[in-house]
Amino acid sequence: MIGRTDTLIKEVKEVLEWDILKFWSGMQDPRGGFYGKIAEGLTADKDADREEQLNARIIWAFSNAYRIFRKKEYLLPAMNGKDYFIQHFIDHKYGGAFVYVDSWGEKKDTDALLSNQALAIYALSEFYGATKDEEALKQAVNLYKIVEKEFHNLDTGGYREALSRDFTVKDESRVAESHLYLLESYSNLYRVWRDASLRGVLADLLDVMVSEFFDPSTGHLEPRFGKDWSPLSSGFVYGLDLEASWAILDAAYAIEDIDAINHVKSICLELYKAGMDGLMGDGYVALGKDSDGSLDSQMMPWVQAEALIANLCAWKYQSIPEGADYAMRIWDYIKDHLNDTVDTIAFRMYPMHDARACVHVMNIFR
Repeated sequence: MIGRTDTLIKEVKEVLEWDILKFWSGMQDPRGGFYGKIAEGLTADKDADREEQLNARIIWAFSNAYRIFRKKEYLLPAMNGKDYFIQHFIDHKYGGAFVYVDSWGEKKDTDALLSNQALAIYALSEFYGATKDEEALKQAVNLYKIVEKEFHNLDTGGYREALSRDFTVKDESRVAESHLYLLESYSNLYRVWRDASLRGVLADLLDVMVSEFFDPSTGHLEPRFGKDWSPLSSGFVYGLDLEASWAILDAAYAIEDIDAINHVKSICLELYKAGMDGLMGDGYVALGKDSDGSLDSQMMPWVQAEALIANLCAWKYQSIPEGADYAMRIWDYIKDHLNDTVDTIAFRMYPMHDARACVHVMNIFR
């Protein structure tokens, strides 16, 4: 690892700036925001609907890049994305964030999903952290308050998955992926808005992740539960385990609670090991296993991004020496198979996961 550190930092910086960020900068619409879909040949589909989650991820990537590099070329797309997002994706009547708008920014799918609220908070809090833009912080805090008021089930714990625009309950299930996004977004928000109530909520959510979603008998996250916490059999996702293995520990560090850190470290280590069971001979991590136990060997770029972060965190924070070697192996796979390609199944097609992986590499070795 030591001999390759300088080369690794150089490589991930080049991928971040010249592949991921340059590509998405070119997907800006002169009317505002970003085009909704990448067509064949990596051209923009200018008439496609626009998904809130993709736009939030793009805003996070450019905001984080501006925070690191302080380059105007990253600030302008972040500002463009943030302004469009607040104008078109935020529901200015009821609050919350829409699922889709059309290519002109008109409402298309107005349901309020937990994952959408989480990613909006993640993006807007990152933009505030990079720019100190008060409007972005105000919107992030408003969304946090809406999630706690409308999505949080105080009786049974956890958060509802889907509500209508006026917050009528549509789906009472508890979904691990959405809760993990919320944990990441609340950690990000707390780092820039040190509110005591948010800290308490984040600590409670951290407990839900390790006491409800983590299955100690398998080492995996249980992907979905009913509203009464009855498991809904759906297999498991290696990438979700790996993402949780570092994000849960990161949340414990965010609230600066030594007892929480010590409590979750062993659980995060189990999640890391369970996730790495998906490592294939070709050097990538498979998607997961279906409910019948059969392997789903699909290669998804976002899974490789989370595997890269998880292995580096296992090496640095969990004293797992092989984590460094696995991280290098996964990075080599990314370089050889997913970088600088015209394929839509490429590393840069997942702007938040992929940019975040590059940033983690640079932060760990800075």
